[in-house]
Amino acid sequence: MPDRVGIFDDFSEEAIHKWRNEGKLPKDTAPQEYFDFDIRLFSFNQSFDIGSKNVFSLERINNPAIGERLKDNYEKGKKEEKFLVLSCMEPFEHIVRIVGKERLLTMMAEEANKAANLFTDSLESTLNACQLLLDKGYHFDGAWLWGDLGYEKGLIFSTDYYNAFLFDLHREFCDFFSKNGMPVIFHSDGNIRELIPHLIEAGIRAIEPLESNTGMDLNGLKKEYGEDLVLFGGIDEASFLDTKKAEREIKSKFKYLMKNGGYIYHADSPILDNISFENYKNVIELVKRYGVY
Repeated sequence: MPDRVGIFDDFSEEAIHKWRNEGKLPKDTAPQEYFDFDIRLFSFNQSFDIGSKNVFSLERINNPAIGERLKDNYEKGKKEEKFLVLSCMEPFEHIVRIVGKERLLTMMAEEANKAANLFTDSLESTLNACQLLLDKGYHFDGAWLWGDLGYEKGLIFSTDYYNAFLFDLHREFCDFFSKNGMPVIFHSDGNIRELIPHLIEAGIRAIEPLESNTGMDLNGLKKEYGEDLVLFGGIDEASFLDTKKAEREIKSKFKYLMKNGGYIYHADSPILDNISFENYKNVIELVKRYGVY
């Protein structure tokens, strides 16, 4: 059992820019570092040309699309005893970024073999890059797979499609990371409750961000999956605009989410520029106050 709730958030570029222009956030400091979050996120450039074999190099790995620059921040995070996480897109999200969502969904319905081959190529390319990092002596405490498989009212496609196209690939990801001592966090916006049993079976250990306005019933998820899954998020960012609402939101949800452990704090969406620096600082203070076991 941990002594307190872990803390991590994402921020829009607009929010970071605003806070820096106001002189609240130092220009050379990321908000994750300023607020001393427990997780340090690292990623790499996953781009690849369809139909060709991509050769990964440290140059590509050291120029990530998201997260923190590996060569600049790895040793610092390790020294500070942070939870170091390797982040990458899972196959559906990866191919969506290349061909577009509408085209890919059409392909899955009309050219299933072509879609499946693209997903397999994505898996191979991504795991090759991850293996290169490990071979270079980097060690990570966890992995973070990003893939938006849901929207406000449910899944983008059926669980049958998930099992046909992605389940085995997600399980291969989880097997790879598990063998290297890296539990897997899965990010998906939207209501993916119907998918959760399949993700657990594939080997996913945590789900993020559990958006409040999509019907992701946190209390129900805690009761049903609390022994098998870490819940990561679910705190309504809209409440941050008012200090009293923020306190009610955090206090009430922490009361059941923290029961028997298995919870990490995260707003249910990236912090936007309508949130003032002072209001966000208040949120972190509330998380630290109510997040003690």
